[in-house]
Amino acid sequence: MTLDIDFSLDELEAAEAATVNPYLSNPEKGLQLLARLLGQPATQDTQRAQLSRLHRLIHQDFIALTANGSYPGEAQALSELQTLEEALENLALFPDLAKKTVVGVGGGFSAGKSRFLNTLLGVDLLPESLEPTTAIPSFIVRGEDEIVALNTFNQRIMLDRDGVQALTHAFHEHYRDNLGEGFGFAHILKLLMMHHAQLPWQNLAFLDTPGYSKADAGGAAQTDQDIALRQLGEADHVLWLLNAKNGSIRQDDLDFLRSLNHPQPIFFVVTQADLVGEARVGTIMDSTRADIDKAGIACAGLIAWAGELGCKQGRQIAGDDIQVWLDTLDTQPKYTRHRQTCEQVLSGYIRHNQNSLASSRKKLTLLNSLLPLADELPKDESGTLQSMIQEQRQSQSLFKEQLDRLNFLQEEMLDAVGAIVGQRAIDMPISDELFQQAMRDHQQQAFIKAAKRFQYVADLGHTGSQYYLGRYYANGLGLPQDEKQAVIWYSKAAEQGHAGAQAELGERYYNGNGVPQDYKAAVHWYRQAAEQGDAGAQAGLGECYYSGNGVLQDYNVAVDWFQNAAEQDHADGQTGLGKCYYFGNGVLQDYNVAVDWFQNAAEQGHADAQYRLGDWYYKDKKSERGFLIFGISIMQSIEDTEAAVRWYRQAAEQGHAGAQHRLGDYYNYRSQEAFGIEYAKDAASWYRKAAEQGHAEAQYRLGECYYEGHGVSKSKKAAVRWYRQAAEQGHADAQSALKARPYWWANNSSFGGL
Repeated sequence: MTLDIDFSLDELEAAEAATVNPYLSNPEKGLQLLARLLGQPATQDTQRAQLSRLHRLIHQDFIALTANGSYPGEAQALSELQTLEEALENLALFPDLAKKTVVGVGGGFSAGKSRFLNTLLGVDLLPESLEPTTAIPSFIVRGEDEIVALNTFNQRIMLDRDGVQALTHAFHEHYRDNLGEGFGFAHILKLLMMHHAQLPWQNLAFLDTPGYSKADAGGAAQTDQDIALRQLGEADHVLWLLNAKNGSIRQDDLDFLRSLNHPQPIFFVVTQADLVGEARVGTIMDSTRADIDKAGIACAGLIAWAGELGCKQGRQIAGDDIQVWLDTLDTQPKYTRHRQTCEQVLSGYIRHNQNSLASSRKKLTLLNSLLPLADELPKDESGTLQSMIQEQRQSQSLFKEQLDRLNFLQEEMLDAVGAIVGQRAIDMPISDELFQQAMRDHQQQAFIKAAKRFQYVADLGHTGSQYYLGRYYANGLGLPQDEKQAVIWYSKAAEQGHAGAQAELGERYYNGNGVPQDYKAAVHWYRQAAEQGDAGAQAGLGECYYSGNGVLQDYNVAVDWFQNAAEQDHADGQTGLGKCYYFGNGVLQDYNVAVDWFQNAAEQGHADAQYRLGDWYYKDKKSERGFLIFGISIMQSIEDTEAAVRWYRQAAEQGHAGAQHRLGDYYNYRSQEAFGIEYAKDAASWYRKAAEQGHAEAQYRLGECYYEGHGVSKSKKAAVRWYRQAAEQGHADAQSALKARPYWWANNSSFGGL
């Protein structure tokens, strides 16, 4: 007679454990265990106080502050903060975990996770059962042999091996009447921390997670799936287990892993490979690898594993070497990002309110521009306009108050997180700290190092770093010069309200540098920055109104913006305001005031101010008997002439074409004196510098030099070339010169026609 016993060895082992485990076989001891697990701390130490503080900041202050907002990421933000809180609880009470790289072990029900971990690590700690063991995160790390449970009151409870083995669904089956329906240890325990002195890897922590897919688990299956997703999502790396009896990876495994979307490649383990026979192992491995690749899941490795019952150590049958993979992870330093996470979550809210405030300012500016028309509007429409203006002013006040409270809350949270982290982890600095480090590198001219820091923090959304990264690309500091990249990073910072970036973006749209020239876009960004008090943007906006680029020309408005910039000692603003007084545009003409502003800007090295100051001394500050040659007074004092040449030269050496042309005129005039040949050469040299920049008058003068052989070798061909460039810009004298010498064109076809 043969007995048909339909039990696996796993089932038999689980049944045996239930009979010998004192917490399962003895009701009194079982209930004593439960009472211990429910214990509350008698006192509150510093770490628990900080945890309580953080809990209050998240669950009271944060929720209250954001209750009336319209931030679309509110639910996600709260979830991230709650996850952060849980991670910090683990860190505060189990500081050794903070410095460990966490390897999460996941898989479907009956994949054999606990068995695999026990045999991989050479331990006998995790309960092995057909029933789901628990949804409690269970960590195994190297350390003095001990097992600690953390309950919902953040109380540490020491356990023995039998206590851990009892923490399964079997416990509920034994004490159903005492515990009530639906009880689970996940309700009272946050995690298990198991230390083992002989663990092979010093810097790794292995995390056992619940099987997500028990077919008959009903609603609990979805709960376990959610728990597994969260736990594995927080792990640094993932080991995913597949039962060899399934033949390949199942579709629900693939769906789970796609939803997990872990940033690191997954290492796959085919368990119970010894039960399917060696002949099938290769086929299973090939099929599994093909399905993983087809699903687009990054694979760190694939092995077949055998962990026979009764054996403490498992063995690798085929595939990649998991030992090498784990050894590599063990050597990598572990950095935590708790403060960065906190900062990023709160920064999302802060940016949302900043954008709302900026939008309100735009609306208020538009509404204020309509105020001059209020008297002409019907009474009810005028009242509506006034109401809308008042509404926007109130909105701005609320946004400013909200921003102040958010910034304060962020400081409080970062302080609490910093106090918890302490020396327990190598915590990555928050963005502001990294930014300050980058700025110190910048000041020390360690540009490559600074660029790397700016890049890292800019990617996190830090506006100051985005702005500086734009500057680094614009100027080729520590990075290849790239105006398009500069515009990209300036744009990111500008959209977050960074005034300096907005000003730089305005300048690029104005000059067509890195972007197509767009005066309207320039005005937009200049205005954004100007209204925040950025002097450069105020000067730029003034120039737009002065020249009528992107807006209707309005000298009065130009004067206002130039004045704002000039009073901040901005050289562009001073030069622009000087122009207004010099020519009487938007103000009464006043040379003395103009020269004062030019002087202020010139002494700061402003090329155009230096040029205009040179013009004042050399061309416009004339004696009563003065007359002009080349548009230049020849009756100035020696002091005025020297001052003019000094300012022209400073501007010319900065590449100012107008100043280069003026120096050409000066030396051309001086060439009539003794040593005229040297002066003539200087004249031709300065004319050439200006001509090569497209200065029409200088092109004509250089043509004259070549025609006459003045300071250069006589060359009709060169003369024609420069005449022609000037003529094509509409220069009348150059056009006349070409028409007066038609034989040049007739005798040399390469010159072409006019």
